Amino acid sequence: MEILVEQFTAEGGYYLKFLSDRRKTFFLSLGLSALAEYETSNRSEKLLPDGSTLLDKDCFIYGGALMLEPEAYLTDRVALLQNAKERALFGSDIGKFHMQVSLGLKIIIN
Repeated sequence: MEILVEQFTAEGGYYLKFLSDRRKTFFLSLGLSALAEYETSNRSEKLLPDGSTLLDKDCFIYGGALMLEPEAYLTDRVALLQNAKERALFGSDIGKFHMQVSLGLKIIIN
């Protein structure tokens, strides 16, 4: 049976660009962040549809993340981003480590 888990996150961190090409069209950044979350399981309902009781409680959790982000400029104002983030969370009943991968498009408006 699948149980819905919701996490509401506040995160702050810092990226450091540590590699780029000569023309400055490609950057590789490494980042660290701290995060705090509120986690709720099954929308705070303790009774499951099959009659069993969920023992997980809603809780505040904390942790940090290590991030790697390549950024490639397609034009002067458009960049393609990819982000890989490994999060370590403590105080959660679900799990301690979570991997997130995302793609993005940055459009610079001046």
